[in-house]
Amino acid sequence: MRILLTNDDGMDAEGLKALYQAVHPLGEVAVSAPDRQVSASGHSISLNTPFKVLSPAWPGVPYSYRVSSTPADCVRTAVLRLLPWKPDLVISGVNQGANYGSLILYSGTVAAAAEAALLGVPAMAVSLASHTYKDFTASGYFAKKIAQWIHEKGLAPGVFLNVNAPPLEIGQIKGMALTHQGQFKHVDDLEPHAQLEDHFRYVLNSPSEPLMEHPESDVAKVKEGYVSVTPLHLDLTAKQHFPHFSDWPWEEGLEIK
Repeated sequence: MRILLTNDDGMDAEGLKALYQAVHPLGEVAVSAPDRQVSASGHSISLNTPFKVLSPAWPGVPYSYRVSSTPADCVRTAVLRLLPWKPDLVISGVNQGANYGSLILYSGTVAAAAEAALLGVPAMAVSLASHTYKDFTASGYFAKKIAQWIHEKGLAPGVFLNVNAPPLEIGQIKGMALTHQGQFKHVDDLEPHAQLEDHFRYVLNSPSEPLMEHPESDVAKVKEGYVSVTPLHLDLTAKQHFPHFSDWPWEEGLEIK
């Protein structure tokens, strides 16, 4: 298996190094990651700003690239320009901090996996649901296991996986669960900057809105001690809500006034 790794915590992040150690027995592994911390960059690309690639970024890893851009660019550049082969799988992570609920929309980690899916490459994002717990052993273990399943069973076009592991040792984790996206979101996460006038800053680990979570959601299962595995897809169309729009006067849009 040929695997490309990336993240949004940067090339020197411990989660990326742990992921490499976990999956490199599966085959040939390349790494293309940002040259700095770019968390919450979403699916942004450096459209109007040239970016630089340095390689090899890791000693002993010939296909390792330090990219001065976003996670999406790291994947796109590696797949389209840098690698001499097309990956069988892209894994993004292991992110330091959860990427479940509404956090999925901001996540550079998840966006990197989505970019791989756009390019026709099976992918998954892997996150450790803590900003302080530093043991990535369990996250790496489950990432390797799911990578093997993807290789054996495949993924439908446009579908990728979002994996979140609880901050627990392997022996304490209850198992894996197939989940859907939960409702978790932060509230009141902006405050005036203490040193810079007229500036604001985001508060990491800000208060969250106390929502009732469905017991099969990613948020609920991770809090129960399970590794959540959520299939996501690129089609954002809310097809189930089409009936709501059935009586809108669409024909009026054809009138020229």
